[in-house]
Order: sequence, then C-alpha cells, then structure tokens
Amino acid sequence: MKTAISVPDGTFERAERVALRHGMNRSQFYAKAAERYADELDAHDTTATIDSVVDVVNADESARFAVASGHRMADGDDEW
Repeated sequence: MKTAISVPDGTFERAERVALRHGMNRSQFYAKAAERYADELDAHDTTATIDSVVDVVNADESARFAVASGHRMADGDDEW
C-alpha cells in the first residue's frame, strides 16, 4: 500500500541515513519503525491493564486486612 506522510526534515534525514546504513530502503525502514512502535504501544496497553488489575486486587486485599484487624480488636479482651 502506498501512503504519504509528513515528518520533520531532521527526522527524515536521520531515517534516510539509518536506513542506508542498514541496507534498507525508505519503505522498509518506515514499515519496520511503524511495526516496532505499534508493538511498543500494545505492550504499554497490556502493562497498563495489568497494573490496573493489580491495583484493584491490592485494594481488595487492603480492605480485607482492615476488616480482619477490626474484628480482632473488637473481639479482644482489651479494656478501654
């Protein structure tokens, strides 16, 4: 598929140099760069999802510990 994109001059020049140095043409370079960046973003999304689940689990555990601690204190023979 053909597409047209706009990039800053410095980015274009750097991409051209790096692609040439690694024996790639412009299309190969930009396709590889897009794939790598898409993979990075997908991995970030997965990490963020895992982090949010861990936060929920940790919050549930904290609440459970707080309730258990409250029960122990209420059931204790301590005089106030």
